[in-house]
Amino acid sequence: MQSRYSLKKKYSNKINMIYIDPPYNTGSDSFAYNDKFNESTWLTFMKNRLEVSKELLTDDGVIFVSIDRNEFAELKVLMDEVFENSYLGTMINVSTPNGRDYGSFAQTHDYIHVYAKNIDMVKTNTLDVSEDKFKLQDEISKFYLHPLFNSNSAFSKDNRPNLYYPFYISEREDEKGYRSVSVKKDTLHTIEVFPPKSKTDDTQFVWRWGRNKGQELGETELVGQQKSDGSFRIAQKMRPKKQIPRTILQDAKYSNRRGTEELQKLFDGKVFSFPKPENLLKTIIEIGSNAGDTVLDFHMGSATTQAVAMKMHRHFIGIEQMDYINTVSVPRLQKVIAGEQGGISKDVDWHGGGSFVYAELMEKNQGYLKDLLAAKDINELDAVYKRMKVGADFDFRVDLDKYENDAERKALSFEEQKQLLVKLLDKNQLYYNFNNIDDADVRDLISDKDYQFNQSFYGKRD
Repeated sequence: MQSRYSLKKKYSNKINMIYIDPPYNTGSDSFAYNDKFNESTWLTFMKNRLEVSKELLTDDGVIFVSIDRNEFAELKVLMDEVFENSYLGTMINVSTPNGRDYGSFAQTHDYIHVYAKNIDMVKTNTLDVSEDKFKLQDEISKFYLHPLFNSNSAFSKDNRPNLYYPFYISEREDEKGYRSVSVKKDTLHTIEVFPPKSKTDDTQFVWRWGRNKGQELGETELVGQQKSDGSFRIAQKMRPKKQIPRTILQDAKYSNRRGTEELQKLFDGKVFSFPKPENLLKTIIEIGSNAGDTVLDFHMGSATTQAVAMKMHRHFIGIEQMDYINTVSVPRLQKVIAGEQGGISKDVDWHGGGSFVYAELMEKNQGYLKDLLAAKDINELDAVYKRMKVGADFDFRVDLDKYENDAERKALSFEEQKQLLVKLLDKNQLYYNFNNIDDADVRDLISDKDYQFNQSFYGKRD
């Protein structure tokens, strides 16, 4: 949370899109975060982060939060409260197509709740239709062929007479079997073709286009074809276009397996638990931002969000509290800059470039806290405590003399003594505060370069 609050002064109302993949509160012991809160603690954990997120978002900003079934409903209620019912939708991501074989149902999907900061100001983007089915091509673009008649029985010759008229097609066909089409009969276009009838109930269909549109676009967008039974049909060239995002993401490119494979290729088989695939973040970032926008992910994990943002020419901010930021997250971004060709690189024509700044909060009590938690026996605990007495900030309620002379303390188990020492630390002093940067005992601890960076980041230039 300290990192998020550190961003508020500089980035309030400046983040265009936020994506969060938080701990799901599943009880999984393979997840590096504490993934087993009691529910009230988990909700408080999320509420704090969502409230900061709202402050950071621009007025037209949008937030995406991944979650599974364990806290799906509770998170929806919480986000309704924080974002004041600026609910845009919930996407379903088929992350495990084969299912997880436990419980009453084999769970195949996760959820992504999507909210605006201000629903009256947000404008999400449409997406390109997948070009997988556009296997044909002419001088204009790729396309596929779709019959021009309207098979909807609500439209008929009686109520849409303007859609019932003949086309005329050429007797000649090209090398692809296509014939030119016209709404007027002439010496070239002599074969008359009306809309077909239903094969099931003999209903007379009509065209999807009126005569004027047929005349205007028929030459480039329509073709005539002879069918195997000798009859003729009119087909439209269906070209790629944008569409409103769908709520179900079920392509294999969105699966967790794909994300795992991407990381395995980057890190020679080392696996990060449940990484999101780059195509999932590509879709999310396309919906919620534009080139040049700033994207934030404060559960950075394996840096998928940041890698994709860089490849899609967005600015990005990532926050991570776990040690793998130095073994996975940062090295991954360095590979992106070098032009790695995994994930979405080929799709977006990525060849490398860009840069990022990596910074850490300057530890104060946090360093002692980590050493306490890492201690494996009483001797190591005692060594950490001796260092704490020299440089740590203790809770103002602590009486160290009483602590050291407490006979009952020495009878406690190793884990109990560890927890007692953790309680002695002032949790409000885990990191050094920027406001104290000019204090002599702080200034002596940091380099001139770090001092200048802090002044620049917080807008305190001389």
